[in-house]
Amino acid sequence: MMCMKYSIESYMKRPALKHQTMYNKFGNKFFPNLMLHRKAEQLPLLINWRRVFILPTKPGLFFAFITFIMLIASLNFNNNMGLMMTFLLFGLAQVALYRVFLNIKNLTIDHVTTKPVFLGSQAEFNIHLKAQESKFDICIKKKEDPKKRTCPCLPELQAGEIKSITYKTKTNNRGWLSLGKIKVSSSYPFGLFFAWIWTNIDNKCLVYPMPEQTPPPLPIHATSNGETPVIKQGEDFHGLKPFQSGDPMRLIAWKRTAQTGELISREFQQTHGEKLLLDYSQIPLADMEAKLSRLTAWVLMAYQQQIDYCLQLPQYNSGFGYSSSHHLSCLKQLALYGLENNNGETRS
Repeated sequence: MMCMKYSIESYMKRPALKHQTMYNKFGNKFFPNLMLHRKAEQLPLLINWRRVFILPTKPGLFFAFITFIMLIASLNFNNNMGLMMTFLLFGLAQVALYRVFLNIKNLTIDHVTTKPVFLGSQAEFNIHLKAQESKFDICIKKKEDPKKRTCPCLPELQAGEIKSITYKTKTNNRGWLSLGKIKVSSSYPFGLFFAWIWTNIDNKCLVYPMPEQTPPPLPIHATSNGETPVIKQGEDFHGLKPFQSGDPMRLIAWKRTAQTGELISREFQQTHGEKLLLDYSQIPLADMEAKLSRLTAWVLMAYQQQIDYCLQLPQYNSGFGYSSSHHLSCLKQLALYGLENNNGETRS
């Protein structure tokens, strides 16, 4: 008997079965709000009342049990004070149910921002929320999160203002890391009921390869003309640019930083010195990830030293440069190298 092995990739790419297609069509037709979280949604996204689901929490179930016991005891002993307290608590539960619904309704997920990170560090998705009226205790969570994990919450959101919740997740692979399906929830005001909605946000974070911890010196012998270069720092002032991770502290323009409130770096133009070639095929390592890790470390070193360099990968040549845009372009190519269609998407 022949055994066939299927990879996860081939399993995910298999054609949908007939009953699965029928199920999706049936759900989209009769239960569209239940199926919304399956499809990627565009931002800004307004949460309407049709999408909100509500269930009692564990304290809410205990509260209902105690209220029921009080009702039975008050009826059995004909205790008017007990009945009054029971109905008061029942009315309180109704108010809590209505308030938790209003706390999620008409909340807007305005936009999501993120910055590229290196493999091994945490990716941060800044989810910006906006509301027409005041909201309290809004939390963000994913289905894959452990139950004991403390989810990021927004204590208060005033009417008309925009605030962000930072959702952090670990990075296991280089390439594009998708935020994917998230749950926006709240149990305000009393924690008796839990209201939530699911949404699938189409937002990605670029994960660069992890730089080699102790890389060898830059391959100064590998130049475009085969000669040993004389590497010198840039001396002519070229302009200002936003501070990037890895920029030397000595290049920070402190006066401009004080004026704008954001870190600004000075950029210098290299006036002399040879050009450096970082060639993937010339690295004496067998593992592809190890090669990319070393190239990432060299790209960072060359950028910090303001060396005019060229990154050469199979079917890609960056050309020579050392600017911030050249630096980011090289890191992006290293992050996506070898991944199918240069998409490299992974789920968080």
